[in-house]
Order: sequence, then structure tokens, then C-alpha cells
Amino acid sequence: MALWQKIEGGKVVDTSASATSSSKEKTNNNLDKDDFLNLLVAQMKYQDPLEPQSNTEYVSQLATFTQVEATENMANTAENLQANNLVGKTVIMRPTNSVTGETSDVMGVVDYMMKEGSNVYLSINGALYNLDDLYTVADTKYMDAVLIADDFETTISQMPDADHVSLADEDVFKHVREQYDKLTDYQKEHIAKYSKESLDKFLAAETALNALIALRDQLTGGKKDDTTTDGDKDNTASGDGTEATTPTE
Repeated sequence: MALWQKIEGGKVVDTSASATSSSKEKTNNNLDKDDFLNLLVAQMKYQDPLEPQSNTEYVSQLATFTQVEATENMANTAENLQANNLVGKTVIMRPTNSVTGETSDVMGVVDYMMKEGSNVYLSINGALYNLDDLYTVADTKYMDAVLIADDFETTISQMPDADHVSLADEDVFKHVREQYDKLTDYQKEHIAKYSKESLDKFLAAETALNALIALRDQLTGGKKDDTTTDGDKDNTASGDGTEATTPTE
């Protein structure tokens, strides 16, 4: 099964190689070596016996056939090398369902490549996909940033927003801030670009929390009240009148 499967009508749409347009089909404008050889044999079979073609013409056509075969073999070798180089890398495949004609994206790590006839397949998440369905090769640095951004969104979705944050959330926000500050600039830029809504929620809630912390420090002389209970969650940042400062990322 693929990492992500498309659902239609409550059923999983099969995007494996067996259900997609994974076989190479020759177009009318492309002739392979077998076609060329068949044409040559037909030409020899139906030639005019009174005006047969010379041996020189046949040699010339055979030379052309040899060139066609060499070109085809070179293309197959390059294709095999490309597939081998993809093993162990994260790729995104875009197969077309042979039944619905719709395309879908499948992402995963290439486990191995397999050649079957003229087709080359990549094994991803236990399913085979034709090399022709390759959409993109994902950079490891990029994939790490994607996974981190996903985790960030999940974490922030479980945290209170600016209107509901309280002093009881101080340790949680401190931990998230510490983890965020450890990220590389590239990972932070990725979050800012693709997880902007989650980042904005976190920064706004953190700003509101810092306002509560500043107010608490004024009242307690800078000492943290260790007796904070769940009841303190009613002390939200809304309406406290304290000016908040956005932290530096």
C-alpha cells in the first residue's frame, strides 16, 4: 500500500502499478528495432523480382538498423542507471489510474528497482510504480523540513490560542520555543512559508503569555508562583492592558 491512498466513495483507489498506466505504449511516430526489421523483411519479400534491390542498398539498410538498435540499447541503459540511482531516495510518483483516468501523488522511499520487459518499475511502500510516472525526486533537506513542519502544526493545534492561554501553559510554550530556536534557518523558513497559520497562532499566543508573565513578575517581584492551579487558566491575556513584545525568532 502507498503512503497516502486516494479515497473515492468511501473506497480506496488503487494507485499501484497494476492499476495504473504503467506500460509503455509505442506511438505511431516511433519505430523500434523490431518494427524496422519487419519493414526490411517485408521489403525483401515483396520486391520486384525483375528489378531486385542491390546488395549495397541492403547493407545500407542493415547499417541503419544497427544504429537504431544501438540507440535503443543506449536509452535502456540510461533508464536503468536512472532507476538504480533512485534507490534509497525519496520520490514523488504521479501515476494515472487506468479506470478513472485520474492522477494521484504517491510519496515514499525507493526500496529497489525492477525491470520487466521494456518497463522499469520502482518499489515504493510495497507497491510497484513505472519509472515513467516519476514526478520529482525530493531532496533530503527538503523532506526533513516537511516532516518538521508537519510535527510543528500538530503540536500547535493542541495548544491554546492567544485568547485562551494562561500561566499554566508557560512550560509548554517554553519547550516549544526552545525546540523552534534549535531549527535551522531553512527549516524555519519552510515553516514560515508552508505552516504560516500555525506559526502565527504560536507567536500570538506566546506574546499574550509573555504579557501575563510580565504582569505576574510585577506582582510577585519576579518570582514564579509555583502554586498555579488549573483555576489560573481563567486569567487569560485578553483585557489585561499590558503591552506585549513579540519575541525574536
